[in-house]
This record gives sequence, C-alpha cells and structure tokens, in this order.
Amino acid sequence: MSYGDLTGRTVVITGASKGIGARASRVLAQAGASVVGLARSVDELTALKYDLENDGLSFDFGVVDLVSPDASEQLGQLMAKHVPDVFINNAGATRPAAFQDVTVDDFDAVMRLNLKAGFFATQAAVRAMTAQGNTGLKRSIIHMSSMLGTVALPGRAVYSATKHALEGLTKAMALDLASDGIRVNSICPTYIETPLTRPLMENQAFVDYVTQRMPLSTAEQPIGKVGDLDGALMFLADSALSDLVTGTNLVVDGGWTAQ
Repeated sequence: MSYGDLTGRTVVITGASKGIGARASRVLAQAGASVVGLARSVDELTALKYDLENDGLSFDFGVVDLVSPDASEQLGQLMAKHVPDVFINNAGATRPAAFQDVTVDDFDAVMRLNLKAGFFATQAAVRAMTAQGNTGLKRSIIHMSSMLGTVALPGRAVYSATKHALEGLTKAMALDLASDGIRVNSICPTYIETPLTRPLMENQAFVDYVTQRMPLSTAEQPIGKVGDLDGALMFLADSALSDLVTGTNLVVDGGWTAQ
C-alpha cells in the first residue's frame, strides 16, 4: 500500500538494511521516491536492493559504519552524491540492563550510535540540503525515536536517555532549520517486531508485561509490526501532507503512553 506522493524526491535512510529501515525503504520507494539506504552490511543492503528493484522500485545504497572514525567523510560524500529531500535517522542499538549494572562500555556503545552518530549523520544531511539553497519545497528530517523518549521502563536507562535527548534535539533542530525550509520531527514507536526486539519476544514475562501495558495489544500481535509505522513515515515525509508540522513527535504506541 502506498500513501501520498514522493515522486522525484530523494530519501536517505540510516540503518536501512533490516527492520524499520528496510520497511521504510520499501514504503517510501512505493510512493515514488528514489531511496538511498545506509548501513554496515553490504550483503543485507544488496539483498534489499535486489528485492526492491525486482518490484520496480528505486533503491541505491551506501555502506557506512556510522561510529567509525571515517564516518563523517563518508557521509559527506554520500550526501553530496544523493542530496536528501527527506532524511531518516533510524540506526540505533540497545543494551538492556538495570541502571546499577550498566557498564561504561554499554553506555558508550548505545550513546555513540543512538545519539552521537545520529547527530552527525543528520548534520551531514542538513549541510547537503542547505548547500543547495532554499528550493521552495520543504525538506523533512525524521528521527526514529521511541515511546521511551517520552516515558521510561525498567532496565532501559541508557536507551531511554538517548531517546529523551533525541526528542530535545528534534525541537532544537526545528527552530534552527525552519528558515532553511527544513521540517524536523520524530516518530516514537512502541516495541516493534524487528531483529532488534526479537530476542525480547522469547521472554514470556516480557510479552505478558507488554500485553498488559498496551491497550491495542492482542494475543496474536502483542507488539507492533514494522508496517504500523507506514502512515506516520509517509505523513512526515510528504510536505504536501505535513507542511506546517515541525518540532513535534508522532507517538505510535498502541495507547501505552495514554495511561
């Protein structure tokens, strides 16, 4: 299913090789965008390119490790080659642990990817956008945040800290970039069924906990599916749908944070 129209637009997505990133690549390409996916795995990106192009969709990719020392140089080159009309900061990681058990390595690894790498990847995208000047058509930046950027859960101290920071960054960027015609928003999903969350679903206590907390959770589908974010992504990506929307978060959590 396709929503809106992104024909002639370039979309760049980090963490594009699987999960939410791969789904976003497909959905936005179906809307007519030329999608460029960034990730570490050339094999996964190649497989995704094959699948999408086999369906007649436009997809290219760049292999980049966002936390590597040469990431800034690589991103600068990639963004200059594929100047984004829409940039989706999606790459992320988590290392669940109670606050008192978090190690320095855990803290640094999650902060480095979720916050620092995301910040500077987005900065590279913005620099490429602004180098072209104001085209009169608003560009869009979408941070893939989390409902844990608005609430907290036990055992997610570092991850929640990064997503709360990302929510603050969304608002600050919206103010800084409005004059350049760039909208900045975030999407805050509940737990979504991806390779990142799959191990959690093997824990029945966790499944029960989620089912009790999320009003729209069912026994058949206790957590969200990647497709549940399609509408939110399309809405924020397409300026024809969200021209005046900036500096806010779109919460897709099955009612979790309404309680």
